[in-house]
Amino acid sequence: MSFKFHHLPKSRLQVVVELTTEEVAIHFDQALDHLSSTVKLSGFRTGKAPLELIKQNLDPEKLREEAYTLAVQVSWTAISKQLTADSRQPKADSPSVIPIQDPEVDLGEFESDRPATITFEFDIRPAVTVGDWRGIKIKNKNFKIKDKEGDNNQEVNDLIETLRRAHAKTISKLTPATIGDKVHLDFEGSIGGARLDKLTSKNFPIILGQSNTIPGFDQQLVGLKRGDKKQFNLTFPPDHFDKGLVNQTVEFKTEIKEVFEIILPELNDEFAKQFGHTKTVQLTKAIREDIGNRMKDEQFISQKAQWLAEFEKLVEVDLPESLIRVEVERSREAWRAFLQQRHLNENEWLKSRDLTLEQLEKDWYKAASASVKIGLGLAEVAKTLKKELLSNEEFQEFLDELVKKANL
Repeated sequence: MSFKFHHLPKSRLQVVVELTTEEVAIHFDQALDHLSSTVKLSGFRTGKAPLELIKQNLDPEKLREEAYTLAVQVSWTAISKQLTADSRQPKADSPSVIPIQDPEVDLGEFESDRPATITFEFDIRPAVTVGDWRGIKIKNKNFKIKDKEGDNNQEVNDLIETLRRAHAKTISKLTPATIGDKVHLDFEGSIGGARLDKLTSKNFPIILGQSNTIPGFDQQLVGLKRGDKKQFNLTFPPDHFDKGLVNQTVEFKTEIKEVFEIILPELNDEFAKQFGHTKTVQLTKAIREDIGNRMKDEQFISQKAQWLAEFEKLVEVDLPESLIRVEVERSREAWRAFLQQRHLNENEWLKSRDLTLEQLEKDWYKAASASVKIGLGLAEVAKTLKKELLSNEEFQEFLDELVKKANL
């Protein structure tokens, strides 16, 4: 048995195994011995008939397949031993070769009376080089949030207002709806007389003036009371997420089912106690601190993205396709889980965003390539620093350390 190793693009290795006629014959003999227990001949106990007689009663193709399987197993074991030995004593000009996937096997002619060639191809752990990653510097954008009592910080006020609305009481009213009221309504949208299910709903809740619906939709409901019906047209804006509805004029039929007045709780010490504080000022301070911490987290996430973008440029590696495919498959599974959880149809979701599955696959492939490249680069940096990373948590902590050290 002899080997010929050929390095292919994308960190792939081809190993051509050449077997002599004698070695092939041995595999056929072993295959015959393995299959003899499956042949039943009259006058002989199973497996006890002469091998030549058993061979005459065996399907030649079945014998060939068994011999071929044995030849592949023995050859791959020999290749693995050779690669393991090379990895323990790598040459200075050749990185150690470690398979990262099961091989693809190609076999030419395989007959018992002639030599044979078996070709194995598989991805290997790629060689990785990383440039001057210590030279990456990220500017630390300073931000301020007022922390004095009584400061009119709009974000703090907005969050307090959100808390008040979350704990508000509602009272049904028979008078016309005004801005700030909550209404429940049935509505049906159609284009050119064709009803659209995605623009139709029953008992849909809206707070007038705070709606995230189509611009102008909630304003059309001001002045209506319970039982009132109204038809009106709205044109979808150019930046709407559903590309199929952009600049389309939709006719809406609406019916008000209920109108509620919203009674907000007073901002006092009693309100603060609902959130574990005895005083309003304490609640305000806690909210201000939470906002500050969130801003710091968001800033660090931004810095990490900047650092990774710069780091990716410094990594040189011939990426194996198998690693990229694994990441692409994760993205595909996550996307399908997202749609399933929301009971969304794949084709309709793609159509609403003016996308095709092919375009989405290309985006996944691009993102997967970057992710694998960065991951291999970080693993090489950890190796250089003699830092062992045994879990994803340790990997993320290591990345955070590098980003923090890069802050100016």
